[in-house]
Amino acid sequence: MRDRRVATRYAGALLESSREQGVIADVAESFAAVMDLVAGKQVLATFMDSPQVATQEKKDLITSVFGGKIEPVLLNFFYLLIDKNRIENFRDIGEEFADLVEQEQGVVRAQVVTAVAMPDDLSELLKNKLARFTGKTIILEKKINPAVLGGAKVTMGDKILDGTVRTNLDLLRKTLEKAQVR
Repeated sequence: MRDRRVATRYAGALLESSREQGVIADVAESFAAVMDLVAGKQVLATFMDSPQVATQEKKDLITSVFGGKIEPVLLNFFYLLIDKNRIENFRDIGEEFADLVEQEQGVVRAQVVTAVAMPDDLSELLKNKLARFTGKTIILEKKINPAVLGGAKVTMGDKILDGTVRTNLDLLRKTLEKAQVR
């Protein structure tokens, strides 16, 4: 991320404007769609980031591509980013905005790493337990890493619940290394 403070400030402003107009979910969906579109069109991103392209040309392009297809508050937000020469922070702001919207909606992303694919019934059980633990809605992202050997490692924000065989074996090894043998 280029400048997290800038992304946080602008994303917070967009969230507040969207909240005032009651269109947070719609703006979040549109912003995500715009980010996907721009990610697939490097020429568009280069054009928008270029300091040689006039501000009005950038606004005209935004209007022709997105006008009438996205919420007016988001369109005006893109104009603001262009006016303030912050359009190069577009992706960072979009990611921060998505995080803020999830917080606003009481959603937490949890990543679970297992050695083999987790069955759907077990992942649903884990998701429900995490939801009760946090009091929030959980979006579970499953990953497979054979190096964990067994068990699971769950990461939610800055919290890590590690019940993997690999970690327990490492702890046992460290404990045995410190043990005095007679």
